[in-house]
Amino acid sequence: MELRQIKHFMAVAETGSFTKASERVSISQPAMSASIAKLESELQVKLLDRSRTKIVPTPAGMRLKDRANAILSACSSIKAELRSVATPQPLRIGVLKTLATRPIANLISGYRCLVPGASFILVDGPAEDLRKRLSEKRVDAIITRLEGEAPEFRTRELFREKFVLAAPMDHRFAKEQSVRLSALDGEPYISRTACETFQATTKVLTERSIKFRVTYRTDQDDRALSLVAAGVGLTMLPELFRAPGIQHVQLSDFEIERTIAIQWHEDAEVPQLSQFIKIAASHDWQAA
Repeated sequence: MELRQIKHFMAVAETGSFTKASERVSISQPAMSASIAKLESELQVKLLDRSRTKIVPTPAGMRLKDRANAILSACSSIKAELRSVATPQPLRIGVLKTLATRPIANLISGYRCLVPGASFILVDGPAEDLRKRLSEKRVDAIITRLEGEAPEFRTRELFREKFVLAAPMDHRFAKEQSVRLSALDGEPYISRTACETFQATTKVLTERSIKFRVTYRTDQDDRALSLVAAGVGLTMLPELFRAPGIQHVQLSDFEIERTIAIQWHEDAEVPQLSQFIKIAASHDWQAA
């Protein structure tokens, strides 16, 4: 008994016609009849009652039909599983827009070294957008800023990140280990409008009567870094952002920091996700 014979039998049993069954499986009617006849001969039992206008299964045929459904379903599942092993689905990861690119690239590179052939679909966006995508299962996991409780997701902290002052190498602050926030009063400044701590930072500056001389506003961190290096102004940004021509300077009296975590659904059915989470948790996020 061959799988194709079972498919042919099921086609006839479901359509009640050799002609319609032949059309369904794209073979000739004589070939269909010969396939069923061979199956009946091998099993030594009549499977179809051909005496009626509409062909129907015999009692033996009904038992085969019940078993055949399970057999064909199992075959389909096995094929799908083997295809997924041969060509694994890409991991869909949402990444916080204000997270530095270098550590994310290092994480992906490290994962692919351990899992050859792994592929990704990366999506960036603000924290709120990423949480919405995860809720709707449009991504498998998100690497984002931790904001309060998120009971609907599993969460694993990855690292904590301080905010530092970025200054061009020829600026007087570049020679200092740290500066006080008040030292920035009146300094030319590049405002990062996409920063998720923008409002909290503004509140601190207002409370201390510190005013920057804003020379540029942008929601693109790479542009902000390039313009700092060019001497357009200073900026405050998460410490993992690095670029040639820029010196990080600690802010001695600025305590705002952020916690970066990976979040995912408890019932996620992506085999490679658990391994990715383990690698992300053990990743050296400070590596150059």
